Amino acid sequence: MRIPYNQHKESAFFRYMKKLIHTIAAFLMLTTYSIAQNTTNDGKDGWKFGGALPAIAFNSDEGFRYGILGYVYDYGDGTYYPNFKKSIYTEISRTTGGGGINNIVYDDTHFLGSNIRLVLDFNYKTEKALDFYGFNGYQANYNHDFEDQDSPNYISSVYYRTDRKMYRALLSLRGTTGINNLKWYGGILFCNQKIAAPDIDKLNKRRSSDEQLPPATESTSLYLDYVSKGYIRSQEANGGTVTMLQGGIVYDSRDNQSTPSLGTWGEIYLGWAPGTLGTSRAYTMLNASMRQYYSILNKRLTFTYRISYNTLLGGTMPFYMMPFYYDSRYVADGIGGAKTVRGIRRNRIQGNGYIFANIETRWKFVETKLFAQDIYLALLAYFDTGRVTREYKTDAPIYQKENFHNAAGTGFRIGINNNFIVGIVYGHSFDKQDGDKGVYIDVGWLW
Repeated sequence: MRIPYNQHKESAFFRYMKKLIHTIAAFLMLTTYSIAQNTTNDGKDGWKFGGALPAIAFNSDEGFRYGILGYVYDYGDGTYYPNFKKSIYTEISRTTGGGGINNIVYDDTHFLGSNIRLVLDFNYKTEKALDFYGFNGYQANYNHDFEDQDSPNYISSVYYRTDRKMYRALLSLRGTTGINNLKWYGGILFCNQKIAAPDIDKLNKRRSSDEQLPPATESTSLYLDYVSKGYIRSQEANGGTVTMLQGGIVYDSRDNQSTPSLGTWGEIYLGWAPGTLGTSRAYTMLNASMRQYYSILNKRLTFTYRISYNTLLGGTMPFYMMPFYYDSRYVADGIGGAKTVRGIRRNRIQGNGYIFANIETRWKFVETKLFAQDIYLALLAYFDTGRVTREYKTDAPIYQKENFHNAAGTGFRIGINNNFIVGIVYGHSFDKQDGDKGVYIDVGWLW
């Protein structure tokens, strides 16, 4: 997010700071409210309200998020704590970037009393200015001046953006194999996307007369430029539908699902999107990831890392399905941004295959009880990196050779009953080709 420094736009900075202060205040009030829900019961059994956050989210990818998001947990007979038996996550929110999220996730760790874990994730998301920087990482040039209204090279502040409406549903199952900590995984993902150039008329309604955007044309929109030159195939330029069947194995020995400090979590699975289920062009992909946690100082200090690899095995993957991170829990936008390589621009790493890694140290510097609830405060420091490993084949000119995109940063977390976790993370990229910095306020640890 760029904060202008000239005198004419100085008020934008103060509006930004005012929103940030209101966001932090709302978080503190809601945290107090959520803690106070169970003051008469020190036990962790049955359904409990985990917490809710109105107007408490910000990240540099999407702007401020306002609305409501929250969790409720079922701890069963109390023996599951600090894990849970069931959980429901709901979010209805909008962002100052013009986007909207309508999401509900149901997680049942013992579906119908069995050892099968069921996750249902339904999401409808709209974005007025979704990041698009071309393909294959550094092979595509990113020039900040093109979107900087104060630069003599300015083209449009949405030059590197598209408009997207997305319906997505995920059903996943995990069950025991008879081998300790080893589980089978199966799922089905449905995703329908509508892609277009940004709607300039709607975006201009929110802008002052001296900040009006130029019409979207091949010269003012990278997306339209790529479509006109055939770098994006015409049959998929406006989006489409993909239905993917997934299957594989998961090894999970974590001591805690939401705040792990010991153990290993690895998984590998295949995704197959056949034409018979509505996908325009069939393809097969492989996803593999590994996360490990090492406890130091009696679980107060944790060293952890995550490595994820995703690649196209066969067929033709639509361009609009490349910028996603998959695991057996959820599907997230990436690669780059709040959920993957923090500190670099969202979707900066986009190709038919990628690898990324996160290295993080987490320090719980306060652990206490407040209103009969378990509370901790934690700091984190991290290094993130990633790159395209399999190119998306186009005739687009190559700016420079692809390499690792690196970023580092720090952050803060507040945890309530080990499950409801809120925090802020700051990241800074090492290369101006990836942008400069990112700020993210969200719920949960990344892994």
